[in-house]
Amino acid sequence: MRGLTKFDDSYFDIYKDKKVRIIPFSNKQTDIANKVIAKVKGQLLEFDIEYSIRGSTVFKISGKGEVEIGVYPKPKDWKNVINKLAQLYGPMEQEEENYARVNSMMDDIEIEIIVLKEHEAVVDIKLHKYLINNPELLKQYEQLKVDNCFSKKQYMIAKNNFLSEVIELIPEDY
Repeated sequence: MRGLTKFDDSYFDIYKDKKVRIIPFSNKQTDIANKVIAKVKGQLLEFDIEYSIRGSTVFKISGKGEVEIGVYPKPKDWKNVINKLAQLYGPMEQEEENYARVNSMMDDIEIEIIVLKEHEAVVDIKLHKYLINNPELLKQYEQLKVDNCFSKKQYMIAKNNFLSEVIELIPEDY
């Protein structure tokens, strides 16, 4: 399937060479993810939005221990959803044409609310579904995180390269 924008390694220069702390998956992450989705849904009732648990929480693998929530509004609602989330959680930490992210905390766990639209949303949903249905790829992904945790920059580059390769494996009609 057509992937996402390929990032040159220099894109990741914003990250330091600080070590990434990898922790085992905990069911607490899933509990918090469900609470966050319920809360965000309640705050964005006026919009037609799809939600999902993302990343290592939905995969039930080791990771940084944060909880990622996917928010997929209709393109017509994009700016209004971004503005509402910014009012509720503070300014977006990152905002691009089809991607935005705001971070929060709950029970001492970092929450990343990732907002995606259009092609990026479709690819994100298919990628998560594909990885869940391919446990061997998930094992490789988890090991890649462990192997590259010595540097956040290298960790992010390795993850981006791996996920880009996986996206290329996903059939168009998946």
